Amino acid sequence: MAESNRRAVGREKFILNHWNVFKRSLLALLASPFRTCLTLSVIAVSLAVPMTFYVLYLNAQTVTSKLNDSCQISLYLSRELTPEQTAAFVEAVRTEPDVKSVRFISKEEGLIEFSKLSGFAEPIKYLADNPLPDVLVVTPSEEIVADQSAAEEMLKKFIAHDEVEQGKFDLMWIKRLKGIANLMRNLAISLGIMLLAGVILTVSNTVRINVMYHRDEIKIMKFFGATDSFIARPYIYSGILMGFLGGLLAWWVNEFFVMCASYIINELAELYGEKYEMSLLSFTETSAVVLISILLSVIATKISLSKFSNF
Repeated sequence: MAESNRRAVGREKFILNHWNVFKRSLLALLASPFRTCLTLSVIAVSLAVPMTFYVLYLNAQTVTSKLNDSCQISLYLSRELTPEQTAAFVEAVRTEPDVKSVRFISKEEGLIEFSKLSGFAEPIKYLADNPLPDVLVVTPSEEIVADQSAAEEMLKKFIAHDEVEQGKFDLMWIKRLKGIANLMRNLAISLGIMLLAGVILTVSNTVRINVMYHRDEIKIMKFFGATDSFIARPYIYSGILMGFLGGLLAWWVNEFFVMCASYIINELAELYGEKYEMSLLSFTETSAVVLISILLSVIATKISLSKFSNF
């Protein structure tokens, strides 16, 4: 019973000691607001820049994945085909192994749709003949869409048929969009590595200044038998606090920039009659960024303290 009481008292003292050190570390950061704000700003910007590129990359990936599903080959059929020949050709295309789906648009349906979209419904009524051909909209498999050369070969194969007058498959702009998305990903990785190194240097320099400022106080503490871990504890907590607050500030900066970008992108999408909502970082991703910020700050603190282990 006495042993358990001693353990309980020991745990209470341990928790109380760490809580007091934590409060002193927080008060020390508040005591120098300019230096603290400057450090937090550097941490936030260093983390927010790669975060923003990462969010843009994720949104670009979402857009390209949706566009892959909408990649279609348009085959304009000969106007000399009989209904039986047209039906036979449609069935032949549908049985192709790399074809995902086939949609037939008759020239009558095409004329109705064109009159609605073009705004020339009245003049079209006076046409003697329908000038539009039957159209076959072919959706290739995902493997074909992912390989530009295979998509071009499929288009050439279809155009070679006598039933087809013209074919169209514009995939180059989607490839360019994918290239931009990959560029954003590479920028996020490259800038992330460089700027995270900047976080370590910034926090390390801040801790070094604090250690130099309390150098005489540390010497007195060591004279009375204080251990290195006891002396380093307030600085470790300061590093944790700076990492936590810097990570939260980085999240806020990233949200602000993404919201601004979302507003601009929505204005652009409205010009094409579309609406797109940019996705933000999830709670898990945000927590990971904050944890990375804390980890980097603690590493920087330990690096800085290792230089001053012998006071």
